[in-house]
Amino acid sequence: MYIVHVVRQFYPAVGGIEDVVHELAAAQAAAGHRVRVVTLNRLFKTTDDELPHRETIDGAEVIRVPFVGSPRYPIALSAIKFIHDADIVHVHAIDFFFDYLAWTRPFHGKKLVVSTHGGFFHTRYAMRAKRLYFNAITRFSLTWYDAVVAVSTPDYERFARLRHRGMVCIENGVNIGKYADAAASKMTKSMVCIGRFSANKRLDRVINFLAALHRHDPEWTLKILGRPWDLDVAEVTAHAQKQGVAASIEIISGASEAEIREQMGHCSVFVSASDFEGFGIAAVEAFSAGLFPVLSEIPAFRHLIEQTGVGMIVDFSQADTAAQRFLARWRDAASNYGTLRATAVAAARSFDWRHAVRRYLDVYEALLGSRRRRILDVSVTVSTKSEAVEELDRRFEESQNTLIAFANANCLNIAYTDPRVRAALGAAVVLNDGIGIDLASKLLFGAQFPENLNGTDFTPYYLQHSRHRLRIYLLGGKRGVAERAAKSISQRWPQHEVAGCHDGYFPRSDDQEIANDISASGANLVLVAMGNPDQELWLRTNFDATGCRLGFAVGALFDFIAGEAERAPAWVRTARLEWVYRLAHEPQRLWRRYVLGNPIFMLRILGQWWTGSRI
Repeated sequence: MYIVHVVRQFYPAVGGIEDVVHELAAAQAAAGHRVRVVTLNRLFKTTDDELPHRETIDGAEVIRVPFVGSPRYPIALSAIKFIHDADIVHVHAIDFFFDYLAWTRPFHGKKLVVSTHGGFFHTRYAMRAKRLYFNAITRFSLTWYDAVVAVSTPDYERFARLRHRGMVCIENGVNIGKYADAAASKMTKSMVCIGRFSANKRLDRVINFLAALHRHDPEWTLKILGRPWDLDVAEVTAHAQKQGVAASIEIISGASEAEIREQMGHCSVFVSASDFEGFGIAAVEAFSAGLFPVLSEIPAFRHLIEQTGVGMIVDFSQADTAAQRFLARWRDAASNYGTLRATAVAAARSFDWRHAVRRYLDVYEALLGSRRRRILDVSVTVSTKSEAVEELDRRFEESQNTLIAFANANCLNIAYTDPRVRAALGAAVVLNDGIGIDLASKLLFGAQFPENLNGTDFTPYYLQHSRHRLRIYLLGGKRGVAERAAKSISQRWPQHEVAGCHDGYFPRSDDQEIANDISASGANLVLVAMGNPDQELWLRTNFDATGCRLGFAVGALFDFIAGEAERAPAWVRTARLEWVYRLAHEPQRLWRRYVLGNPIFMLRILGQWWTGSRI
């Protein structure tokens, strides 16, 4: 897979987004993917020197492009030249690149993913204008993205107001090995604050917090580690002097990872009074070190504390109250410091980058439709007949109970309006059935399915080619039809055994009794022919009680096998016009499904295409 990440700032810039892109790109390159990072050729705040146009960092090719305008919205039109071969273009943050690649989508035609990283709400600067832009321009730009990845629960809630479908929450991975187990092995009265020297990190409140602690216990010290942004060391030092705690604060600018790790070794507490975090990477790194986190009352930090059960939230705007709350908690925590430290280290493991990398690759594969294609909120498997047989046989051997459904336009129309049916299909291996699904796939994913796997043809193919000896139970059809279909199956595929059969005309109150009968028969495959959506709903509710390993929802299969109904001629089926043949023979029963249903289905597919939803 060829993946291009697009981000405003990258190494040697240091920050949350830069770390995320670096870790993600390096992990993907290590996994054998071709990876490129497109970024700007100068760093904000630190230097005007141009960085190398092209280099390789940890296996990822880095392309740096010139820009004009403000760092808040840097314009770099040449970036589009470096995505033309990509399978996936992954944009990080809501900025010029996000809008530019959205609006030029009709020209470059690439699959687009965006990670939210907090949008552009990191500071309160121009908040009213930001909200207007978000609800107008950002809303429109999002329609061109195939997937929107929220990096935190608060981001998901914010962006879901603009984009109802095609969203997933993947919390940022963290390199938990970088500072693993680095905190002081024995309790110290020393805190560390790590991050950019910027106004939204509220270093002033962290210093005020230390001053309030000193009024109760002057032994506490603070280390501030980071790089200048919109604050410099002199400004931070001046505030410390004003609060009378400069002698208890050590400020280290531009510390390397090794230096940060060494400084963590003298500390027991991590403190952050940040006004905004998209996720809170520094806090998770603190967990991995074994530091006790004391965090500000913002959604990202609140979520981390609730998720891990480690650390505490305080209101840094009320320094004295925050200090008193912390000291009360710390007196209890310090007596059990070793356990507290080990709990923090363990909590960080769930944020390891391996989990996030795998989930991002799942998103990419979903967009490309290489394994599954999401059509009207139903995931349809991409497979040939022989591949599907091999997969079902593998599941059978591994005792994975599996439902198999066949999605045609009518089935997906029903699922679109009925969440019970969507849930039933979501629990099944869904195979593609019919020309309507192929047209949808072509529009949404640029390719048809490899083969038409309708239940009437695929089920006999599976019975013919499965390497297992199956015991089959037939459920459905009119009285006597299942019996005749069972006889035909026994004659055509004698390697299998029919364990029993029952017609499909029974009250739902008999479901348990019938499921028990199937279980008692020793069947390991049940074929259910009740029509959409009754057969899918019956399997969803009762399959476990049948004791079978495989359950097929097969529609009109029994009628065809038993000779109750006639298939369209082979040339009609080859032309993918069997639905026309069926409509001509049963117009009264099928006109609503085809004459009304097919146009409605295509309108819904156009709606999915317009919203950009592919996951």
